[in-house]
Amino acid sequence: MFVTAHSLLLSVLRNPVSKSRGCRRSISAWMLICLVSMAGTSSAAGTWKKLTNPNPQFACGTMLLLTDGTVMVEGYDSQTWSKLTPDSTGSYVNGTWTTLGKMSTPRLYFASRVLPDGRVFVLGGEYSGSFLSQNFSNTGEIYDPVKNKWSPIARFPRTQFGDDPSMLLPDGTVMVGYISGPQTYIYDPNFDFWFTGSTKLRNDQSDEEIFLQLPGWKFVSYDVFASDKLKAGHAQYYDYFSDQWFDAGSVPVIMSSTTQGFELGPGGYLPNGKAIIIGANEKSAIYTPPASTGATGSWVAGPTLPTGMGADDAPGAVLPNGHFVFLADFYLFNSPVSMFDYDYNTNTLTDITATLPTELQAEMSFTGAYEWRMLVLPNGNLLLGNDQFDTPWEYTPGGGALANWRPTISGIANVSKNRYRITGARLTGISEGATYGDDAEMSTNYPIVRMDQVGVQKYARSYSWTPGISNPGDTTLNTVDFDVPAGTPPGTYQVSVIANGIQSLSVPLTIPVNQVTASFSNGTLNVNGDDQPNSITMTYKQVKVSGVLKSASVTIAASDASTKINGQTSVTFDVGINRFNVNANMAGGDDSITFNSFFSSTILLNLGAGNDTASFLFNSISTALSVDGGTGTDTVTYSGNSITKTTTTNVP
Repeated sequence: MFVTAHSLLLSVLRNPVSKSRGCRRSISAWMLICLVSMAGTSSAAGTWKKLTNPNPQFACGTMLLLTDGTVMVEGYDSQTWSKLTPDSTGSYVNGTWTTLGKMSTPRLYFASRVLPDGRVFVLGGEYSGSFLSQNFSNTGEIYDPVKNKWSPIARFPRTQFGDDPSMLLPDGTVMVGYISGPQTYIYDPNFDFWFTGSTKLRNDQSDEEIFLQLPGWKFVSYDVFASDKLKAGHAQYYDYFSDQWFDAGSVPVIMSSTTQGFELGPGGYLPNGKAIIIGANEKSAIYTPPASTGATGSWVAGPTLPTGMGADDAPGAVLPNGHFVFLADFYLFNSPVSMFDYDYNTNTLTDITATLPTELQAEMSFTGAYEWRMLVLPNGNLLLGNDQFDTPWEYTPGGGALANWRPTISGIANVSKNRYRITGARLTGISEGATYGDDAEMSTNYPIVRMDQVGVQKYARSYSWTPGISNPGDTTLNTVDFDVPAGTPPGTYQVSVIANGIQSLSVPLTIPVNQVTASFSNGTLNVNGDDQPNSITMTYKQVKVSGVLKSASVTIAASDASTKINGQTSVTFDVGINRFNVNANMAGGDDSITFNSFFSSTILLNLGAGNDTASFLFNSISTALSVDGGTGTDTVTYSGNSITKTTTTNVP
């Protein structure tokens, strides 16, 4: 079965919100795929596999790589997202899906960036609101993957945002263009505040353009509207350190025109130190960045596409082997779609559509290029999805990764409890990975941390990296923090950093046993944690004979595989038949402690350093409960308790 009922329904639901200049497809066109064989093919360039499990949200729109190695994917309603989690061997093909929270409003063709703290920024949308009408929104949201929650942000200062590019700056702010003018704006996610950025050189709208990142925190942009108006190719670049736009020189070809609807294609920074941008009208151009800020750099015409084809609002990606692959269709937004491979070594463009699996070719035969999305995965493969189909494809390119693009690790240090800091070079990679014709950014130039043992791979959530890309061979050191995933057993792991699908050489890291010590004497239960993330549950149990209390005990059990109590998974203490006292000190680390069904006199709990959680369930405490949160952000919850007096300190 190639097209599900959901797929057919989806085509009907989404057709009204196809690109404004695109054509609508009929149900009969969708039925064509049912007649296509599922037999896949492969080429010398690489191999393709369709994911085993479909997205439960019936579509694969914008795809974003989270810093824990999972992929969040926009579903059919353009509001609900799903998360693709690789299996224990690191396979995304055999990965599983879970449904995430909804954005406050449906959005299509919006700016998107993964922030250095791991959250996700989205802004605007060419189609937004109910029924996804063509309504340019000026609202935005931030997604917290830890809390699985979307939160609104301050409104964009102008009335509309959509079809506009964005760039992530080294200080973690986001610069965006403006659809109707040359002014840029900067959003600070730490303070939820917008302020005015620098103004572009020409009276050029940012609509339909890309901000393509270059080394040294520069961003080049081909001037779509100015080029069309002046009948000559123009470009400019933004330099972060001077906060200025500079002329990037004349472009020998105009890559968009009014007949192509002011559209543009994707671009990529290449291993030879040049950047390529694909046009919407058969043209492409290659840019050599200047050696010094203020100079223009230079352009040459790139290879041309077949007659009538362009990469209008199409996806593209720089693969780990350095090749640039992208999609193109018959402008504007007309099927069929073709896939091209650009080889920077020979400056040649190859149509590789015929090498694709027949089922994928069929999907591409009646969709526009703008409906497809590309994402570079941590395993070095390319994820290809479409907002009309529920199951994406994974492409394994040939040739391997370029050695001089490889990130390096020079050291790993324990920062606190379960958090470690990697120091190394090229941690954010050499390119952005994937780009799009304007909005829908799906860049992956940030470090993904992987922990390997024999037969098992797991990704650790990374934080606090400095945005940017590096030149090949760059030895400048940067850092990235990561958290050891909850429940990780103690032992030695091989740790590596991945940027844009290119993996560093691994270094060993030993995760120590999280040791809790416990004892009972003189009517007091003493519990002490260490500076690792301890997770325990303490349960009180009574033994009665004919309704008379004969004995009572407390069992302290580990709640995850990384915690031991006196070197064991659990210990039990006889606390007699009378009420007793508890003195618990959890020390450092992000601890979790649960008190369940206690009949005690006094409980003194010091959570210590770290972001801790304490839960009190169905306890009877006759004298007093005292909780000191220590340092960090703590959460204390109560349910079904009888407590004479409660005192809390350093707890929100």
